[in-house]
Amino acid sequence: MLQNFFVLSGEQIELAKDEIISISKSYDSNTEHESESRLVITKSNASFEKIVKRAAFVKVAGNISSVFDDVNKIELEIPRPDAFACRTINLSSKKVDGVALEREAGAILKKKWSSKVSLSNPSLTVYLILTDTKRYIGYSDMPVEPKRPEKIFKYPHELEWKLARCMVNLSSLREGQTLCDPFCGTGTILLEAESMGIHSVGIDFDEKMCNISEKNLVQNGYESRIINSSFDYIQKIKDDIDAVVTDVPYGTASRSSASPKKLIQDFISILPKKKRLVMVYKKGMDIDELGKAKKYEVYRHKSLTRVIAVR
Repeated sequence: MLQNFFVLSGEQIELAKDEIISISKSYDSNTEHESESRLVITKSNASFEKIVKRAAFVKVAGNISSVFDDVNKIELEIPRPDAFACRTINLSSKKVDGVALEREAGAILKKKWSSKVSLSNPSLTVYLILTDTKRYIGYSDMPVEPKRPEKIFKYPHELEWKLARCMVNLSSLREGQTLCDPFCGTGTILLEAESMGIHSVGIDFDEKMCNISEKNLVQNGYESRIINSSFDYIQKIKDDIDAVVTDVPYGTASRSSASPKKLIQDFISILPKKKRLVMVYKKGMDIDELGKAKKYEVYRHKSLTRVIAVR
């Protein structure tokens, strides 16, 4: 079983941690995990490469080799790299001379491997990860570079791509499964899903938004199905989808005679049973139907906090 590490970027920490766990469990339901500060460690049959290509809030990721107390006794039983670099990631509450630690570890590993040190172009990066309770040695031979779709048409106040990507990941879908966004707007959620190999179906009552979604998808070579209809069309395709992920419109964007709360209640009432739901809405609505959902608050500005609910 692989032991992976993920150092989070620092944005939306609780959301980011659960995203990593959700992705890993979508591939291996027996995934074990622990976390401290901005560090998440998983024990799973899912590789870190597979997870990091999907995650929205990861800064650095790799394999965990071991823990250490004395840098002079570090062990890293992996094939000899041609060139390597050492990097310190201090997540502890103490000040650490990271450069000195890197030099010391680098000298030891250079002697052991007879490899050259290359700070600009290493074939392997060794990470010295420090928390308040442990010191880990990790390594990686790849940078964190998720595939990103291009969006040529945007709209004011639309969902930012990191939250959209994270919401798709919280749905626990794998490649080849199908997501539905019944308020697809400009297609942000659809684009993020497709970029990860997840099929998507978009629904929107606004023909203009449907056209924008289609153009954004075509620009990236994606063939998502876009349906110009109200959200209850989802009942007609319920057997073709595996989860619902959406940003429920509010205010002038909703263009509905119903109140935002009533719109959400009506929407939830027609959702297919036993389908995973991940939705974001404006804070301030007490939705009984989401009472058992896991919720995350995302502060935008002083007059807007959004809630992501996972049910």
